[in-house]
Amino acid sequence: MRAPFDGIINRIRTKAGSLVSEGDLLTSISNDGDVYAYFNVSEREYLELARRKDLGVQGSVVLELANGEIHPHKGRIETWESVISKSTGNIAFRASFPNPERLLKHGSSGKVMVQSELKNALVIPQKCTFEVLHKTCVFVLNADNSIQLRSIDTKLRLPNHYVINSGLLPTDRIIFEGIQVVKEGEVIAPDFKSLEEVAPFYAVR
Repeated sequence: MRAPFDGIINRIRTKAGSLVSEGDLLTSISNDGDVYAYFNVSEREYLELARRKDLGVQGSVVLELANGEIHPHKGRIETWESVISKSTGNIAFRASFPNPERLLKHGSSGKVMVQSELKNALVIPQKCTFEVLHKTCVFVLNADNSIQLRSIDTKLRLPNHYVINSGLLPTDRIIFEGIQVVKEGEVIAPDFKSLEEVAPFYAVR
């Protein structure tokens, strides 16, 4: 008996001398040279990926393993469904990852992260934001240090951060700490923090 591909054989289901019939499963073999990861993205994220032409590009996706480590080999999105689910608003994707060390096993769990370059992106920590009537808002400081509530439109959601689509300018000053204890129209004495001071605590992944 010869297997059609190289792989790892699983448990033998019968003992030597056992009576078997045609079609009985004796064992199975797993080809884990390359592995597939199945995941879902929202319609908005799908459109952004398609616009940036990241679909099918080698190295465009990274796999975070269940223990938090990053798989050393980057993968690529191979296929995606042709319809968006009406119940979830998501579309299913399949990415492939090289697995030369045979570390990844079928049935493993992890997190797929899509890598892409965003040029001139305006990024703010999620900690700066809050919800008002289902809108994402921030407190902006005017020139006289009075507080103004402003709703923003986010383009992408990253771990700990939002990429801003509209509502803020690079020159705007927003409140980072203490948004729970201030209110619109109040004048404050801000303690300014530069991006370099804040970024190490809320690093973009």
